[in-house]
Amino acid sequence: TGPQLVDTTIKTWMKLFSEAQYGKFSTTSKTHRWRFRPEGSKYLIDAEFIFRALDDPDDVANLLSLEVSGMWMNEMREIDGTIFAHAGRRCGRFPGADMGGCTWGGIIGDTNPWSATSDFHEMFVANPRNGYKFFHQPGGMEAEAENLENLAQTPETLALPWNDPKRREQGRTYYLNAVRDYSKTDADMYVHSKYGTDRSGKPVFEAYDDNVHCREKELFKAQDHPKAVPHTPVYLGWDNTGRNPAVVVAQKSDDGQWRAQYELCAQGMGMKAFAAEVKRWLTQQIPDFRIIKITCDPAGKAKGADDLDMRMLIVQAFPGVPVLNARTNDPATRIEAVDGAMRRQILPGGEPALLISKRCKILRTACINKYRYRKMKISGEERYTETPDKITPYADVADALQYLMLGGGEGRLNSGDSSKEVKWPEGGAAITMAKPKGWNPLGVSDRG
Repeated sequence: TGPQLVDTTIKTWMKLFSEAQYGKFSTTSKTHRWRFRPEGSKYLIDAEFIFRALDDPDDVANLLSLEVSGMWMNEMREIDGTIFAHAGRRCGRFPGADMGGCTWGGIIGDTNPWSATSDFHEMFVANPRNGYKFFHQPGGMEAEAENLENLAQTPETLALPWNDPKRREQGRTYYLNAVRDYSKTDADMYVHSKYGTDRSGKPVFEAYDDNVHCREKELFKAQDHPKAVPHTPVYLGWDNTGRNPAVVVAQKSDDGQWRAQYELCAQGMGMKAFAAEVKRWLTQQIPDFRIIKITCDPAGKAKGADDLDMRMLIVQAFPGVPVLNARTNDPATRIEAVDGAMRRQILPGGEPALLISKRCKILRTACINKYRYRKMKISGEERYTETPDKITPYADVADALQYLMLGGGEGRLNSGDSSKEVKWPEGGAAITMAKPKGWNPLGVSDRG
C-alpha cells in the first residue's frame, strides 16, 4: 500500500542513498532523480527512480503506460501475477532507439517465501520459465545463512571486524528469537526460508512438506525372469465417480517406498471416454507399462446411466488387469493411508515412504493446501469443516491417491472404530469390498 511504501521501501532507500549525496527526493511524485558524475569517472549518471504501490487502481493504470529500463519489485509475493506480466512489457523501453537504445531491460525482485500454490512458485520453482534466474536464500538457522554479521548486533560486536565469528553468533540470535515467537508455519517461512501455505483452509495431509516429499525418482523396471523383456510395473488409483475423473500412477520400490509419478484429470468427461484416454495417455508416457492393480472409488459400485458398475468400463479398457474397489470410503482411513505413509520413514536413509514427482503438479498443489478443510466463519475461534472441500481438480486427484494407497495395503484395517487396536495389512494386500451382486457380464473380481 502507499503508506507501507513510504514507511518501508522508501525509508530504506533514503538510508542507502541520502539526499545529501544523491539529490533531492520528491515526496509528491515519489521519485528520486540522480544527475552527477562519480569521482574519477568520465561518465555522467542521469537516472530517475520512480516508487509506486501496486494496490491502487491508479498506480496500476500508470504502470501500464510507463516506459522504463527496468523495475525492482519489493516483496514480490504480494504482487498479482497479472501485474507482473504487464510490468515486464514496460521494461526495456527507455532509452528509446532515438537515444541509442536500451542496453539492459528486465525485472529484479526480492521477497519472503511465498505459498507453494502461488503463480510465482509455478513460474520460478515448480516449472521454471526461460529468461529468469531464481536465487533461494538459505534459512536463518543454516550454516550458510546470510547477513548474520549485520543482524541484532550489540555495540560490542559492532566494534569487531566484519568477519569475526562472534558477529555471526550474535546475528543468529535474531532468528533464535524469531523461532521462539513464531508459530511453526511462520517460522518455516520467515526463518527457515521454506515455502508457506495459504491460510484460507487447513491442509488435509498435515504431514506433507514440499521440501521433503517432492522428489524425483526414475521409473524402475522389472522382469518376470532373467531372459524376459523388462517392463515398468505401476499401480493406479482411480477416482471413477462423477464427471471429473482422475488417475494417479505410482510405483512401489522393493524397500516399500511409494512414488507417485504421473497424474491425469478431466472435467466433464464420462467414464468410458476417460478410460480410453487413460490407456492412450499411459501408453504415451510409459510405453512398457504393466499395471499391477487398479483401485477405484467404492462408490463406483453404484449403477451408472448405462446400468453398468463403473469398474466394468475400466476393465473393458484394461482387460486382464485386477480392478478392485477400495476396501472403504471412510474419510479418516483414506486420509491415514496417505498421511501415514508421508510420516513413515524408509530405512536406511530416512526418506519418506511416499514421494511425489514434480510432474504431478495438481497433486502436489493439493497436498500443499488446495485439498483442505474449509475455514468456518465463527467469531472467536478457528474452526474447520469436518470433511475436505471438494475443489476440482485437487480433491479428485487427492481421492485417486487415497484409493491407490488403500489398494496397496496402506491405512488401518479397523476403519471407523478407534476403540480397536490398529492393524496393518499383511504382505501389502488390501482387503476389498464384497463382489457386487447381480449381473456381472465382464466377470469383475474384487480380489487383488
